[in-house]
Formats: sequence, structure tokens, C-alpha cells
Amino acid sequence: MQRDIPTTLDMLEEAQRLRSERRPFAMATVVAAKQPASGMPGARAIILADGEIEGWIGGSCAQPAVIRQALDALADGMPRLLVLRPDVAEELEEEASPGLVQVPMLCASEGELQIFVEPFLPKIELVVIGSSPVARALSRFGKLLDFSVWACDAEADMEAFPDASRLIPDLEALRPQLNARQYVIVATVNRYDEAAARVALESDASYVGVIASQKRFAALRETLRSQGVSAERLARLKRPKGLPGPILQPPEIAFSVMAELIKVRQRRIGMEVETVAVSAGAARAEAIDPICGMTVDIATARYHTERGGETFYFCCAGCLKAFEASAS
Repeated sequence: MQRDIPTTLDMLEEAQRLRSERRPFAMATVVAAKQPASGMPGARAIILADGEIEGWIGGSCAQPAVIRQALDALADGMPRLLVLRPDVAEELEEEASPGLVQVPMLCASEGELQIFVEPFLPKIELVVIGSSPVARALSRFGKLLDFSVWACDAEADMEAFPDASRLIPDLEALRPQLNARQYVIVATVNRYDEAAARVALESDASYVGVIASQKRFAALRETLRSQGVSAERLARLKRPKGLPGPILQPPEIAFSVMAELIKVRQRRIGMEVETVAVSAGAARAEAIDPICGMTVDIATARYHTERGGETFYFCCAGCLKAFEASAS
């Protein structure tokens, strides 16, 4: 399904709305066009994780390739420049440049489109439990390093966590809000770390860490085990090692913890996005348009028909119409 959004302002407003709703999407922007391609520089479209496209970036022939690359971008988190032109076959024999995807556009004898496809994924939420000096430093570093910071402590207020976007009053209020796009750090300094760690481990949080000495961490694990926390869940509990060497000051401890969390985020833990297609790097179900020869992504194909018990897929309505006319 496609919904046209006519102006650049509308597209930017729609992007802002999606970001406020924490919905993943990719923005496709035409950066260069050579006639007779119908796309114009500055044209934009938004592609959602279900393959729906909003807006317009050119003719129907370009749309399947844009959707396919947008879904790949959502899967791997990397932007790319998509080049569609009829003479791309020879170029494909050369070594591809990172971030450059070249696709033959066979619907026209000439013309070219260059489209920048950029994924927008919800920020990882850093949930800091506790109001210790380490917890407050984690909040400051988290915002600086582009995490969305939540703070949880019954005794704290927003003045204690000016960099947090949300303040959760207690663990029971936090429990139903934990999800896979969150990293949880327990920085209670022994006040209620068993209860905090247990709530985090019982959730789908992608990372659970506790600020503690090695001795205290071992005792905490044993306490949780005696309370019935399974070995599988206990294995998820981490003691962030961060930077090597002795670290004593709260800001240094927080900085070291953030170094580890950045490594976790770089591995894209907790950043997976479900799309209508398989994950990046895996085989994608594709078909060849029998009229123009364009590659069509089956999962997102808008035009298809059956003939003789076989399903045929098309890049645009014109190719489908031509195919149907050939049968008459």
C-alpha cells in the first residue's frame, strides 16, 4: 500500500511523528536524477518496516528496489546510496564500494536515479536503577552518547536526573515497561540491588548489568540463585568491566560502564527490527518481471497475477497491463 505525502514539510513532520512513536522507518531521498527518469532531486519517501511506502521518489519501476534496500537498511542499521540505471551490468563486475548499491533499471532505455536510503531506528533506552553518584553520572553520559535515559529510584526526583527523559518511581512501576530495546544498569550500591537485578532479569531487556565489586557480584548471583532465578536468566547478568585498570571515582566508573555499553550497541544487541523480509545477508525471495526484466521483491510486490498455475510479479502497473494484454 502506498500513501502519497505531497510536500517535503509533510514528510519531515511524518518522520518526526514516527520517531516520537518509536517506530522504525527508512527515509529515501532522491539526490540526483538524469532524464527521462521521473524522480526529481529532493523527492522523499518513507518506508515502514512492513514494506509500506509513503511519499514518492520516482516511477513505479524504482519503487521495488527502494523498498528492498530500505528493509535491508532497517535490518543492518546502515545507510546506502542506491543507483538505478540501465547500464549498471558492467559496473557490477567491478568491486562494489561500501554503502553503494547499483541496480539495473530496465524499464527505460536511459535515465538514472540516485537515491540515499537512511534508516531511523528508535534509540536504545538506558535504564539506570538507583540514585547513587554513579547512577547520576551514567545518566549524564547516556544522554551525551545518544541513549534515551530512564531513571528509576523511589527517593530521586528529576532534579537529580536532569538528563533523563523519564523518571520511574519504583521497581513495580518499572517492571511492565521493560523491553528488548533497553539496557539496564543497577547502580543502587547495595541498597536494593537483588530486587532490582531480579526485576531486570525477569524482563526482556537485552542487557542487564550491576555496578559491584567482584566479591559483591558473586554474592549477588548466589542470592538470586537461592531465590529461584534460573541459571539461564542468571547467565544474562553482567558486571560491566569497561576500561582496564583500577577505577575508583563515580564518574570514572560510569565512563567505563558506558564504554562497554557502546560496544554492546555496536553489536546491534537490542536493535533488531522485524520487517516483512528476511534479515540482511540472507536470501530474499525475488522474481523477475517477465516484461522488463526488473528484479521484484516478492514480499513487497504490489503487482502480480497468475497464469497457468504460476504467479508472475511485476515492478509496476504498466508491466502487469502489458503482460495481461499479451494473453489476449
